[in-house]
Amino acid sequence: MRSGPPLALGLAVGLIPLVLGLIPGDDPARLGRLIAGYGLAVIPFIGVLVTWRGLPTGRRGLMWLLAATILARLPLLILPPLLSEDVWRYVWDGAMHWAGVSPYTYAPADAALDWVVSARPDLGPVRAAIGHSHIPTIYPPAAQIAFAATAGPWPSPISVRLLMALADGVTVLAVWRWLARLGRDPRRASWVAFAPVMVLEGAVGGHVDALGAMGLALTGAYLTTGPGRAALGLAIGVGTKILPVVLVPWLLLRRRWGVALGALALVAAISAPYLLVDDQLIKGLTAYGHRWRGNDGAFAAMMAPLQGWLEGLVSPGEPLVLPVPLVKVARALVGGHHDGPPAHIWPDELAFAGVKLLVVVILGLLCLERLWRARSLNAFAAPVLTAIMLLSPVVHPWYLLWITPLAVVGIGSGGRWPWAVILWGGLIWLAYLPRITYISTGGWRVPAWLPWVEYLPVWITLAAVGLFGLRRAGPDPRPVS
Repeated sequence: MRSGPPLALGLAVGLIPLVLGLIPGDDPARLGRLIAGYGLAVIPFIGVLVTWRGLPTGRRGLMWLLAATILARLPLLILPPLLSEDVWRYVWDGAMHWAGVSPYTYAPADAALDWVVSARPDLGPVRAAIGHSHIPTIYPPAAQIAFAATAGPWPSPISVRLLMALADGVTVLAVWRWLARLGRDPRRASWVAFAPVMVLEGAVGGHVDALGAMGLALTGAYLTTGPGRAALGLAIGVGTKILPVVLVPWLLLRRRWGVALGALALVAAISAPYLLVDDQLIKGLTAYGHRWRGNDGAFAAMMAPLQGWLEGLVSPGEPLVLPVPLVKVARALVGGHHDGPPAHIWPDELAFAGVKLLVVVILGLLCLERLWRARSLNAFAAPVLTAIMLLSPVVHPWYLLWITPLAVVGIGSGGRWPWAVILWGGLIWLAYLPRITYISTGGWRVPAWLPWVEYLPVWITLAAVGLFGLRRAGPDPRPVS
């Protein structure tokens, strides 16, 4: 069977971490082996990159690919969700709906919710497993609907992870259709089906980003042939993680008003019931946006010298003294409270605010350039969303679920920069290494070498693309996306 090699290699992407993750041991040991499996899964994925043309064409090839997509993920559901605690938050949020409580009102650790655990003892372990349980949920209404749908009377991470695995299948279907409509070989959708980051972050981590990425892929697949379905896809994406709202200006500028306004109307409709009972929808999201950092590459590289310079302007342990309006702007960017004089601000706070502002300016200029030049949805979305990931102060591995399908669609459109995203997806498992110590000791310590190994190859690839004159993601030769 011609489809054998790429599909067998794709199944091995899921099989390797499954086998290693099933070896008995305590949680740190099992996590270490699971992360090793995540990294080793890159080897069969490279095989997929080489043999993908061995898949049958047409409907038969699509059916084989979809079957293998799901089969690579379903066995992973028996593994514990050791890669992060997010799925426990999803389970808790879904259970709150069934208890008649808005997840935006109270943080899971709030004593006001003790009665829920008393009535439902099975929620006690769920509550204890939630990370940052002192912060209310950060997830928008579409994500909440998914959590409520998977919770039911017996909330479990398995049901959430199953939904995300199925969402991956829809994403593969949408990318296949998107590529075919652009006149490119749709079998390249196998790269989305079997990229290790796509396989593990949904089926093991259960991250809701898989649902949002599905919505974004549906938007691209149906933009010109099914505006209603494209609007629904964009609404799912925006309602899951807000991020795809950056597409709305491009859609309006390119007169895709039905898709843009339809998606916003759908988001407003699903948000209205929450707004009617709770005015705290962004309380948790604000806390996340103010001060959280994690696995940041370029952001950390920009912040370190600035913070060092600012600390050199004052004596150790002393704050900076700046005009009060400037301090207020900085605190609006980083949050927090200061009991001292209103003109005082710590060097690390000012550095964090300054780099955030610089990143906003860079991304704003990129968005303007892409709005002017990009004639296809992917020519706008792929570089903008990738830049957001590369410059963000928080870059969790599952964030790459958003940009991996866009990179695959972008390959062959005249630019080679999407290869940097494919490469990044093969290195992102490194970001989990500090977690092994974290679940043992509670301390998150990142080795000095780790960010360099993860990010330097990506930036070298991007630099090579520009240095050797290879075209960036400029105007797509096709007027549609």
